[in-house]
Amino acid sequence: MTSTDLIAPGPPAWPGCALGSWTAAWLAGRCAPDDVTDTLSDFADRHDVVDTTDAARADDEHARLGLLALLRRGERFSVRLPTAGDPQGLPPAPATAAALSAGEILLVDRAEGTTLGLVPELVGDTCRWSMYRYECLVTAASTESLGQIEYDLREAIRETTDIVGALGSGGLKLSPAALRSALATLTARHQIALPPHDDARASRVIDSAARVEAIVTLAGAQAPTFGVTAGHVELADAGLRRLAAMARSARAAAVNQVIGEYVAPG
Repeated sequence: MTSTDLIAPGPPAWPGCALGSWTAAWLAGRCAPDDVTDTLSDFADRHDVVDTTDAARADDEHARLGLLALLRRGERFSVRLPTAGDPQGLPPAPATAAALSAGEILLVDRAEGTTLGLVPELVGDTCRWSMYRYECLVTAASTESLGQIEYDLREAIRETTDIVGALGSGGLKLSPAALRSALATLTARHQIALPPHDDARASRVIDSAARVEAIVTLAGAQAPTFGVTAGHVELADAGLRRLAAMARSARAAAVNQVIGEYVAPG
């Protein structure tokens, strides 16, 4: 990865988070269906939907409408942002394996007692949504209060101050101006445009998580030189993984808090 790669414009991350929150707002009457499809357009010009259980595939003309029809039948929604070693409560299943690979899954609970999992993958100008089925309802993830999560993120941002100070001297050799630009670009990519909601803390948590993950991405890009010895590199890498996991868990908790504002838990 080069400094040019980091600063170049790119699509936002977390389409499942955006789709879940905007769908919940739509079903609660807080926005229109067009707002949901406009949100999809923010991520890719084209969308494909593939049902992995029967290999059905919808072209872009029908994919967005198909997604709306599918989501309209959902009773509850939630997102998980799992990584290796942290499945965020997802049970062993093909859907979970796909979610671990993609780093994101939108869960849709159905009235018949099953959970659908939509796993997005951005490839060029296309977002492919792979649909999986869990044979039973997926248990809700247990999380700390957003108040505690926000406090932990503030501490994490303080911790990243030293990381930012070391970024200009590593393999990327970013100038101060390029560093600021890269951080701003990456932070913007990791933010999520949420529908109208009343939880200011959730927005703050998402913004803080975006900043932490941007710094982790930049630090990881110069991992071979991030430290003086192999021991330093290993210690720094472990710290970056911990910060990234914290940011992902915080983002999922905040998005689910917003979704819960619209769709009451069962």
